[in-house]
Amino acid sequence: MRIGQRLKQQLRMETEEERKKRVAREKKEIEINNSYFKKISQVKEQVPISSIPTEALKTLIWRESKNYFKQRGREFQVDGFNKDFLHLVSLYFSNNPKFESEYGGELRKGLFVYGTCGTGKSSIFNVIQIISKKYKLPYLWFKNVSVHNVITNYNLEGEYVVEKHTKGKVHFDDLGAEKLANSWGVKEKLMIRILEIRYNEFKAKATKTFITSNLNIQDVKKEYGDRVYSRFYEMFNFLELKGNDRRF
Repeated sequence: MRIGQRLKQQLRMETEEERKKRVAREKKEIEINNSYFKKISQVKEQVPISSIPTEALKTLIWRESKNYFKQRGREFQVDGFNKDFLHLVSLYFSNNPKFESEYGGELRKGLFVYGTCGTGKSSIFNVIQIISKKYKLPYLWFKNVSVHNVITNYNLEGEYVVEKHTKGKVHFDDLGAEKLANSWGVKEKLMIRILEIRYNEFKAKATKTFITSNLNIQDVKKEYGDRVYSRFYEMFNFLELKGNDRRF
């Protein structure tokens, strides 16, 4: 609904034709959501849901984001900075072809979400993971790890950590903020090696990777080199989340 239309509704200035269209649209969205939640309530524990309508996923994102931020003493808001971003995320995680026709992205690729500190980049992946668990949607599931922890664990446990983080869907949070890895006195930018192995997994098995970062794609080139930079274009859809720090 456009802002102008919402204001008309609040001021009771809608024409009869506008009101009928709005009511019909809202009724359709409610029916879609009710149908989905009825499906959830009827499904057996061992038969998980394998897909979700976009509008139903938007409802869950709204509901669980409100809870997520409330628990952290903050308020979840949809505004001009994140509205389009959340729309695209909903299209993507509901496997809606409109993600490709409207945005020009590719559903087969992962997501590289970038923007300044505190805009909610990490939070949206936390919320998607909550939805996956709570509503038994395993197709949404992914490992959720901080790059800081990847490096710390590698320094303690060695190559096992590389193997663990190059298999399956993984969300790497805060790429670019990690320190150099150090194993037996040998220092390296470990994420370069992990990302190159995951690139091969993507080509061979269509394994998706999700990344959140304060770095933009040009910063990635400077930090990780031309090879990683080139592979990013093949592996990822690029989504920028704009806005000010919402932690304040």
